[in-house]
Parts: sequence; C-alpha cells; structure tokens
Amino acid sequence: MSARHTSAAKAYTARVDAVLAQRTRLRGPGPAGEVFAGLPPGHPLLATDPLRPLDATLEAIARYVQPDDVIVDVGGGGGRTGLPLARRCREVINVDPSSSMLAGFAANARQADITNIRSIHGDWLEVDAPRGTLALVNHVMYLTREIVPFIKKVEAAASRRVLVTVGSPPPPSRNRLVFQVCYDESSEMVPGHIELVNVLWELGIEPDIMMLPVVKGGIEPAASREDAVKLALGQLRGHQWAFWPLDPALEQAARQRVEAQFDALFEATDAGYLPRWTVPAREVLITWETGT
Repeated sequence: MSARHTSAAKAYTARVDAVLAQRTRLRGPGPAGEVFAGLPPGHPLLATDPLRPLDATLEAIARYVQPDDVIVDVGGGGGRTGLPLARRCREVINVDPSSSMLAGFAANARQADITNIRSIHGDWLEVDAPRGTLALVNHVMYLTREIVPFIKKVEAAASRRVLVTVGSPPPPSRNRLVFQVCYDESSEMVPGHIELVNVLWELGIEPDIMMLPVVKGGIEPAASREDAVKLALGQLRGHQWAFWPLDPALEQAARQRVEAQFDALFEATDAGYLPRWTVPAREVLITWETGT
C-alpha cells in the first residue's frame, strides 16, 4: 500500500474495526456458519420481484447498462438489483458468500423466468473473480476491512465501468437512537460514501457521484405499544448488521430499557406509534470508467 492512500484506507479500516469491536463486546461473536441460514424463504433479504417497476436507484444504474453487458454483481444476495438488470443485459454473475442468498437468487430468477444468470459461491476477496464489462457493488462494503484490495479486485473485474451504491445514512447505522437507549452508549458508525470516496481519490480514481432521491417508505407505525417494543428490539437486532438472535438476557434488559424510555423512541399518532429515530434516507451512486 503506497503512502498516497494509506491515510484514507487506514481511516476506513479503523471505522470498520471500531464497529466490529463494539458489536462483539455487546452482542458477542457472530454464530459459526452462515448468518442467513435460518431465514425463511419469503424473508425480504431473500425474496424479491425482478419484474417490479424500477425505482430511482435501478433507473440510475440501468442508464449505464447496454444489451451486450456482462454484469459481475459483487455480493448480489437474492438479486434485488442484479435480476432486474439481467433483463437488460447479456448476463449477470452473482458472487456471494451466502448459500442461502444464492438459493434465493436462483428461486427469484426461476419465478421471473430469467435464465441469463449464474452464481459463484464465495467471499469476493477469496474467489477466482469472473470478468465482465460492468461490476456492480450494492450496499456491500460497510464492514469491509481490506477496502483497497476489494476495490482493486472490483475494478479488475470490469472492462468498462464500476457502479457502487452506498446508503446515506448507511443502513447498518440507521438505528442509533434505539442502540443508545438499549446499551446506554453511542453506536459506532460504519464508513459511508464520504469515507469510500476518500479512498477512491487516494487510489487515483475520480468517480462520478450522484445523490439519488430520498427513499420512500421506511418503517410503518406500530399498532400497539407491544408491537412498538417488538419493532425497536427487531431494529436493535439488525443494527451494525448483527443479524443473529439477541441473547435472552440481553433481550430482556433491552426490553426494559425500551419500555422505560418509550416516549423517547416513539411518537403516538392516529396511525399508531411512529418511530422517532428514522431519518430521511438516500442512496448514493458512485461510478467510474475502468478502461481495462
């Protein structure tokens, strides 16, 4: 690693390490094996409709896609982004470390009669990377310690262009008020688009950066106080992307804190109990030509 990008890369890795250290201290180490193995087939992380109308993010990405493109979808999961784009290109190759995600990817493709896809099971930094014209990385790098090798391998996989999406604020850090209430300490923030762009600049990459419209939807109001408490606990469980179940003792302590500070977390409305911790979220599209 040259001196030109040491500072930004070290800052990125330090941010990841701070999150992982805090997560491990408070939640314990992640379970052995695959985190997503216990998800039911219809879970939102696994199931998606490739035939749905394109949202603002997909429309922005699709403008770069040509009919003869081969898209390498790094960490493509169940195909939420890759499968709709498969209908607009020659092939999508999904490289993902989760066999459960790849099973969802295959099922979603079958349901939509999409056949120009294939998958590679493995961690991006460990697999023999395929070669395409476009490389696509959607919400993948928040906890990537080896950010420079990751970016270099992504760039090498794309002969024409790299497209990266990052949330603002990043999804793993969107429930900080719930975290603060339940643990009585501030949540460490995962690196976002600013930290990523700093690394790219110091690598000599000058990307185009597009702030996309505010994402519609979000968390719906809870119908009852008990539903609201369960909602807060569910958001705590996924914060910092610790998707495994809460330890029973931790869940009980967190429930007591949520109930004690309920009014700090929820606003009572005619529609139900509205979370106070949600903020307008946007996606950032970061893209550059590779010319390789």
